[in-house]
Amino acid sequence: MKRIARLLCVAAIALFAIPQQADAQFFKKLKEAAANVVKETIIGEQTTESNNATAKDAPAMSFVTGASGVSVGNPASKHFDVEFVEAIGNAASNTVTITLKATSKDLNYADVTMGKWNIKAYDADGNEYVRCTFSEKKNMPAGVPVKFELAKIAKVPATVKSFVLVYVDYIVDINDIRSYDNDLSSFIQLKNVPITWQ
Repeated sequence: MKRIARLLCVAAIALFAIPQQADAQFFKKLKEAAANVVKETIIGEQTTESNNATAKDAPAMSFVTGASGVSVGNPASKHFDVEFVEAIGNAASNTVTITLKATSKDLNYADVTMGKWNIKAYDADGNEYVRCTFSEKKNMPAGVPVKFELAKIAKVPATVKSFVLVYVDYIVDINDIRSYDNDLSSFIQLKNVPITWQ
């Protein structure tokens, strides 16, 4: 695009250098064309830069709110659906276990993990909680809902009745469908997660 802009500028300079009769319409059209080419070149450069930035950043997360009132954001939604099932708190150990249900859209996946390595939960006071155990790998046949019990979240007081936000990592070994540790926007996100204490 820069090459075309340069070529157009050289052509415009050559036209001005050649003695010719002034034609207001011609110069007006030439000026508009040059302005459009320059504008396209500048916009093209901005688009290229923003594409480099968005390669690192995940697209804006869209959330689906289920019957439980929990909103689920799934960056891998073209591969599988995710639903919130429950969050059970154990008052004796001050742990919370979240269960999700995932359904593969069109492929069978083996060795799928959700909430195994990295879970971050936040309460309304801004306290952060992390996992203290690991979750199991499971197979995810196409079209069949599979429940995933995530790793237990530790040191949660029984006074916490809900999590405002929970980040859940996931790994599907086929095709490198996964979240990335340094990019929370690539995690499954749960909003307004109620905790049932036992």
